[in-house]
Amino acid sequence: MRARWTMAAVATTILSAGLCAGCATAPAGPSVNVLPGTGKSFEQFQTDVSVCRDWAARQVKGAFMDAPVWEVQRRYDNAYVQCMYAKGHQVPSLSAPSR
Repeated sequence: MRARWTMAAVATTILSAGLCAGCATAPAGPSVNVLPGTGKSFEQFQTDVSVCRDWAARQVKGAFMDAPVWEVQRRYDNAYVQCMYAKGHQVPSLSAPSR
């Protein structure tokens, strides 16, 4: 009887985890730091942050259903950085690993 109850508990746990995976949402925001561009006011920077966050969210819309959370965040961050760079802000740069 105990083995039957344990199997039911395991099955319920797996089913619950599977259902929660379908409830994933888009990233809450970028995980990268961007600084205001030279000559940009803080108010302009805040406006651009809002615009670029919205744009990045649209770029990953629906992707969170098919990809792992880290991949969706990576895609979101890439879109956000591209948008902020295009608007003239300072974005992080990637450097090659040292040898």
